[in-house]
Amino acid sequence: MKIAILGAGAVGGYYGALLARSGQEVTFVTHGAHLAAIRDRGLRVESVHGDFEVYPVQAGDDPAQVGPVDLVLVTVKSYNLEDAAEAGRPLVGLETAALPLLNGLDAADRLAAVWGGEHLLAGLTHISASVPAPGVIRQISAVRRITLGERDGAITPRAERIRAVLAASGAEAVLTPAIDVALWEKFLFIASISGVCCLARQPMGTVLATPETRHLYMEALGEVEAVARTRGVALPPDAVERTLRITEGFAPQTKPSLLAALEAGQRLELEAMSGTVVRYGREAGVPTPVHAVIYAALKPSMEGVG
Repeated sequence: MKIAILGAGAVGGYYGALLARSGQEVTFVTHGAHLAAIRDRGLRVESVHGDFEVYPVQAGDDPAQVGPVDLVLVTVKSYNLEDAAEAGRPLVGLETAALPLLNGLDAADRLAAVWGGEHLLAGLTHISASVPAPGVIRQISAVRRITLGERDGAITPRAERIRAVLAASGAEAVLTPAIDVALWEKFLFIASISGVCCLARQPMGTVLATPETRHLYMEALGEVEAVARTRGVALPPDAVERTLRITEGFAPQTKPSLLAALEAGQRLELEAMSGTVVRYGREAGVPTPVHAVIYAALKPSMEGVG
């Protein structure tokens, strides 16, 4: 399968490297020092599942030089999605499928507005990875799961083929007829724990071990659940309790990517997290006071950050 990785950072770099190692024709679309290192030395992966290198690597910064592919894995930051979609138009041919793996809920809809809805599946990933140096991907989580599905819930041949290709790379790949529920289940967790950890400037373990911040986290979870149910999302009855158990299973020192970005002075995916909770809550008439405070408190940190 001919695959383009649009945004070859931690997530895209890791899954792209797995796919390339498994024999797929992969091109990484990235830029800057990361691109230069990949072209010069290939891509090195340091992983709890085993280190490996991919060399030579097809990589560039101009999608027009790549042309139409079978599959575009979109792994840019949510705040760069519209720019990436415009730049990535040459990757999308008549038969191209596109699978976004971004934080948030609406990436597929936003891409569909540019590329056309017929090309889009929806998806998400559970993984912990970073780029410690140009050309290097560090993956530290036991879980490396991609969940995908057609937006209308159909189980189609193209979705089954994509799932098979992803699974053959070594990643766990799950095809679901309820991708909307899967997206909200992850969003319930990531928006809430990210926001509370950023407010406290503490990792997950400290947040859970402190009664006040643990309570705040539970309140944040409850707000997201209420918004989801008002919007008709069929979350399981024990969604909040299940999410709490999942959070307790993380290593205590784990920091959400939003906190890591805040500490590094980088731009925050705030609109895709608590910003979305507040916006959807307002539309549904559901109060979201915890996420409103998170959004207001973190918004100044975004000012002047490129």
